[in-house]
Amino acid sequence: MYPFGGVAAYQNRNLWVQARAHQPRTSHPLFRYPNFRDHLPELHDSGHKEVIVLDDDDSDEEFVVTASQEPQRRKVVDINQVQRVARGPLSLLPGRDVELRDQSFIRIVEYLPDTEDGECIRGHRLLYQNHWELLMPERQHELVQLVKINDEMEVEDTTSTVHVSQVVRNCTVIFTNRAYNDLQYEKHVEKYTGDKTDQAVYFCRYTSADRNVSTEHGDPKGPPLAGRIERLWANQTDDGALATPQGLVEFRIPDSELRRQWRETERSKSRRYTFGDAFSGAGGTSLGAFQAGLKLKVAVDFDERAIETYKRNFNLSGTEVLEEDVADFINRAAISGDRYVVDFLHMSPPCQPFCGANRNPNLEKNERDMDSFSKVPGLLEVCKPRIVTLEEAKSLTDIDKRGHFRNLICWFIEKGYSIQWKAVELSRYGVPQTRNRTIIIASGPGERLPAFVQPTHGTEPGLEPFPSIIGAIGAIPPNARHQDEIPEMRTPRTPYSGEGLCATIMTSVKGHHFHPYGYRRFSIREYACLQTFPLFFVFSGTIHEMLRQIGNAVPPQFAETLFVHLKSALTAADEAEDRGQ
Repeated sequence: MYPFGGVAAYQNRNLWVQARAHQPRTSHPLFRYPNFRDHLPELHDSGHKEVIVLDDDDSDEEFVVTASQEPQRRKVVDINQVQRVARGPLSLLPGRDVELRDQSFIRIVEYLPDTEDGECIRGHRLLYQNHWELLMPERQHELVQLVKINDEMEVEDTTSTVHVSQVVRNCTVIFTNRAYNDLQYEKHVEKYTGDKTDQAVYFCRYTSADRNVSTEHGDPKGPPLAGRIERLWANQTDDGALATPQGLVEFRIPDSELRRQWRETERSKSRRYTFGDAFSGAGGTSLGAFQAGLKLKVAVDFDERAIETYKRNFNLSGTEVLEEDVADFINRAAISGDRYVVDFLHMSPPCQPFCGANRNPNLEKNERDMDSFSKVPGLLEVCKPRIVTLEEAKSLTDIDKRGHFRNLICWFIEKGYSIQWKAVELSRYGVPQTRNRTIIIASGPGERLPAFVQPTHGTEPGLEPFPSIIGAIGAIPPNARHQDEIPEMRTPRTPYSGEGLCATIMTSVKGHHFHPYGYRRFSIREYACLQTFPLFFVFSGTIHEMLRQIGNAVPPQFAETLFVHLKSALTAADEAEDRGQ
């Protein structure tokens, strides 16, 4: 008889004639008080019977599944005992964790002895966080639970089924919502065991629903056009603690405490949420946020003309408007206490380096833009937003930009944020253009990640019809501001109906941008209306400068739709917290 199971048994299959063990009278010291939370069904097995699981070739190799006691209130993991689980007899009971041959993991939900494929287990699959396709920071002994999302970005119940022959060994996975520095392998396992060899204990803090990574651990099929990486809520974590020589380290803390630790302040009871706009440009996003009922607090941009435009339109809003480089703002905000802490922060660093239309790049400008992109973590640190939004070029997620996109996602994860993204057609939100963008929504520590904003326009029942060029510009009064400011067009073009969408508005004149009559370009006012700016919004600068401001802007109509949705979600979450739910 081979004296142990797990990895050693797997690696010496010819010697492993039989690995059989019986449940001791007292529960294993590693699982003295098992408790498996919402994402795991609790086991109630009063029979305490032994289950023998044979392999698929009906040989005398055996896995032994031992019965366990009913779950108690707490699960205490002793770091000095974790290897006993890996070396000991294999348990395939619900709530146990196993490592598979493909180096993924499963927390077992159900043992299936009689499937068509033989003896199987069903459970929640996890991958090493270091897996490149997960777009997350490389951290030792960190796992991510894989889930699925549908086309509406809603998380669906996700489990995987594998044959028991794929199981290598038991291990210990701790589902926790603690900050990484407060509970992690190097500080709380390796330090106390003094053993540099890998211990079979892992931590899971996030679920990942990247549409690019199969929950069956298959190869990616293309760019991650949609994804959702969400930090575990307190009620999704294991209820228990890690027993160390310095005492117990709890697996979970209240979500409200996570928020307080991050923001260093209690949550305001006011429902007038504050808004900050970094890389604000002329203020398209700010206008949408204002119309959604958010209180504009601060706007930052280094473009002189864009800030001049911003001030002309928001001078009565009480917004602190700053014409300065975002790096300088971060340095000043870092020594300003909570002056620039906001509930909502929008930041859309210049996206030209990632834009598919950037075919003749200005290398010096691209370098400046990339430097701006790297300011994202600094902005998170000084503004500590509860909700963050970004609008970027759709091509940001392309394979050749993958490193940049991964950096962006990692910056949020390293600060403890949850994040989701999706490539969307803004015509589905009332913007009369073929404007495809990557929309990113993140939520801070202790916050629920809101559902993704759903389309308002389309052919489906209940949605408004798609917008059109004529619908956007057909009713502009002749005396409207900027209506007489028209870029030059040397020769007339063939007229068209204007019933469809306009090609994407850029930062400069394009040959395909002209009035449906065919005899002139769009006016500055028409360009602005096609970008959904209202007639009262005025611009500063030359025609070229105004067109750049319009092309760089987030369409205000989309921004309003987005922030109405996010404000409603945050309000509902706060009200539920106040009710103690």
